[in-house]
Amino acid sequence: MKTVKIILLGAMLAGALPALAFKQVQDPALASQAVPHDPRAVPRATLGWDKLADTQETEKRIKDVDRLVAVFGPGVRALDGQPITVAGFFLPLDTGEASRSFLLSSLAPTCPFCPPPGPADLIQVSATQPVTATLDQVTLEGTLRLSAEDVNGIYFHLENARVVPKS
Repeated sequence: MKTVKIILLGAMLAGALPALAFKQVQDPALASQAVPHDPRAVPRATLGWDKLADTQETEKRIKDVDRLVAVFGPGVRALDGQPITVAGFFLPLDTGEASRSFLLSSLAPTCPFCPPPGPADLIQVSATQPVTATLDQVTLEGTLRLSAEDVNGIYFHLENARVVPKS
């Protein structure tokens, strides 16, 4: 059994087999039916992120500097100022044990096989109450604000966010 795990891990690292975490469900209706061990399953952390997927980056000259800016699809633009529920991983912006201002990532920061999150994989959160830092997935509700030309490259902001208790 140990040999099989090593071979499988080696094949994944070599690119011979895709990592299951990167598989996506082509039919959104199947996402809710997918089970955690199903290779078609969308990772649970993607709750809400699918609604933001129609976001592209393009270069734009702003104050004599070429910068990347977001171009939101019509479905994403319609979400601006609307309530949204999203699950992801806590990325602290300070050293405290709890914070009202932090980043939420669609990707687990502890996954050695995952690429670092890009601008479309991050939401800057302003919570109503301090949220305790955790390596576990956290689900938040709040008002989504879009910022196509944010100087920090953060295109999504979740205002008045609160933690959704685990059921």
